[in-house]
Amino acid sequence: MSSSSIHWSSAELAAAVTEIAYATGDVLDREPFDARPPGPSALSDLWDLVSTEALRAAGGGDPAPGRLTDLIGLLGRIREAEAMCAQLRLADRTRALSGVRSALARVGTARSVDALLARAPEAACGLGFDRALVSTVDGTWRLHTMCVVRDQRWAEEIVAVGRENPPVLDRGLVENDPVVDARPVLVSEVQDNPRVNRPLAQITRSSSYGIAPLLVDGDVVGLVHGDCYHQRRALGEVDRMVLSAFADGLSQHLARVAVLEGLSAVRAQIDGLTGRPVTAPAVVGSIAASRDDDSVLTRREAQIVRLMAAGDSNGKIARRLTISEGTVKTHITRILRKLGAANRAEAVSIWLRGSAPTGSAARV
Repeated sequence: MSSSSIHWSSAELAAAVTEIAYATGDVLDREPFDARPPGPSALSDLWDLVSTEALRAAGGGDPAPGRLTDLIGLLGRIREAEAMCAQLRLADRTRALSGVRSALARVGTARSVDALLARAPEAACGLGFDRALVSTVDGTWRLHTMCVVRDQRWAEEIVAVGRENPPVLDRGLVENDPVVDARPVLVSEVQDNPRVNRPLAQITRSSSYGIAPLLVDGDVVGLVHGDCYHQRRALGEVDRMVLSAFADGLSQHLARVAVLEGLSAVRAQIDGLTGRPVTAPAVVGSIAASRDDDSVLTRREAQIVRLMAAGDSNGKIARRLTISEGTVKTHITRILRKLGAANRAEAVSIWLRGSAPTGSAARV
């Protein structure tokens, strides 16, 4: 078959690799080469075996007539099968990625962060995963919603186990890797992996799964898990790529919805204080405007609380002000203490009301 006419199916490729393996056994006068599974790895092993024998025959080490010609013919068939294998992988990726857009469209109409995260697992299962989980991270791994194809009750039980004692994110937990590196990972041999949370490993009975991070303004704020439990197969590179593409799109939706929620909250706060509705541009303007009455806060703290009011994450504030994220957290701790606030939202509310205690002028 010429390379220009290669249009095999996966089954035809498997049959072709098996035929090449038997032909190799005939030419080398040995037991048929074990080409299971009949994929890139088997073809690579066949190439190494046949090319070694071909070099030996070319060097005069094999007196059998026609042997070199047979070996060269086998090498050609192996290369043709490798080309088809690459084509099939590309087709799989294209087909899988085409579904990501549709999956994201199904969740894109959500109007709140909670609704968005609740819809995402079912959409992910529509991409070929048997189970999908969405969670948030804040130093702790917090399970939000899960979908299990044909068994939603099991999904609820898994989430309940995860919520009972939320795992702390540290180097002892494999979920820490995509949070720290902001990259998708594949986890294998789950039941024997010491870095997998034991209660979740036991109730899921998983053997392999993928994790992709959800990022907003450069910060990892959540995770998407997926596996192929019912299909009884380990996840591969295409699965990792699809999960990552879905997480990337979900991250964009998450950022948009979070901004809308933030603006709605600020608008509601200001409406309540002024007694009249405030348009979105006015809200943004009030957040961005410089204030001269930040009497208790230093100039840097005033900058940070303005960015907090605008909805910026710690990472984004750090990048804007060219300081470390740790320094931002230190400033926020001081801001909360000075304003007598329990959390960021309350600090922003106090600052917006201008109700901070009066004191000396803002300090450098």
